[in-house]
Amino acid sequence: MNKRYVNLLFMLSSDKNLHQLSKELNINMTISHLSNVTDQWKKEGLITKTKNGRETDIKLTEIGHKLTEIVRQYFDLANTQINKIKNKENTEENNGEENKR
Repeated sequence: MNKRYVNLLFMLSSDKNLHQLSKELNINMTISHLSNVTDQWKKEGLITKTKNGRETDIKLTEIGHKLTEIVRQYFDLANTQINKIKNKENTEENNGEENKR
């Protein structure tokens, strides 16, 4: 799953409308693309979309919440592993520079 879609999924954990999402997302996604993605997720049973005047409210379904928690766990695990690798590389790099002195 692309990182921008992961961020979108996480943001949907707190109920939002389409306009709020398009403003808050720091990703390159137009409102029409966001609408298409959420339409697809609705078909897959991950969210509900409800018209509220001119706005469209979006909420995760139970399945959507479960998927979000699974993705969050793997996302956190991946970030932890990446940080360990970076720390190891930095430590090795610093040790190498100290040995040169």
